[in-house]
Amino acid sequence: MESRYKELKEKTYKLGELSLGSIQEKWKKCGDPDCRCARGEKHGPYYYLAYTDRDTGKTTTVYLQEEELPELRKRIKNYEKFRDELHELVEIEVEMRRG
Repeated sequence: MESRYKELKEKTYKLGELSLGSIQEKWKKCGDPDCRCARGEKHGPYYYLAYTDRDTGKTTTVYLQEEELPELRKRIKNYEKFRDELHELVEIEVEMRRG
């Protein structure tokens, strides 16, 4: 158990850049009755980063450029891995304190 604890502790500091949230893809109508979107062919896709603001508890979205997506996906995956490993780390620490 102690070796896994040490391994997790070291790994959490080597994950790289982290980002919280999820990427959302949206398609939109512009409102022009003569536009193709009025016939169901919406504009897009448009990409947004959605996350919950810790202070307000509200969901915030930020518009993304398509070229930002690969790096952001990597950062989100790093964060998810970090969160999971941190949770396991805390569980092991509690178990170690119990004896």
